Amino acid sequence: MEKQSKKALIKKKRKINKENILLISIVITIILIDQGLKIWVQKTQETNIIPNILNFKISPNTNAAYGIGSDSKIMYVATNIVILGVIFKFITTQNQFVNRKLKIFLSFILAGGISNVIDKIIRGYVTEFIDFGPIANLPIFNIADFFVLIGWIAIVAIFTSFTVKEWRNKKEKKVLKDEDKKGLE
Repeated sequence: MEKQSKKALIKKKRKINKENILLISIVITIILIDQGLKIWVQKTQETNIIPNILNFKISPNTNAAYGIGSDSKIMYVATNIVILGVIFKFITTQNQFVNRKLKIFLSFILAGGISNVIDKIIRGYVTEFIDFGPIANLPIFNIADFFVLIGWIAIVAIFTSFTVKEWRNKKEKKVLKDEDKKGLE
């Protein structure tokens, strides 16, 4: 019996290690792609990827997320480090509450946040460069922003789905309970 529990523990540790390697790989890959493209765009200044539709051009963002907030570099970095620390702590300590899918989407947010903090520390601003022009009427953004946005949208969808399922379960239990009461009368 004790051998089985040791084997189960070892198997669980291997699974956690493989999962951690996956999450670390995701974070590093996103950071490298984002930073690599930012360096490339810094050198080229502007590139028409799809003429009149998609351009890569530098747009320094000295504000906080989506151009909101103060120009304070220290405040931006400090706030983001706290937020990223909370996300990292949540990913690493809440294994019983967080499944792989949620950890992956949290890793997207973590990677995007880290990459933008790297920008703010090194350059003093976040390099925004993906421009869909006036046709799309979108703000200029970067790969890190894209992954942060995808991460948050996915997390909202996951929590919404969970909440709806819980609401339905409670409603079904109430109906069954009411039927049982009627049956006893």
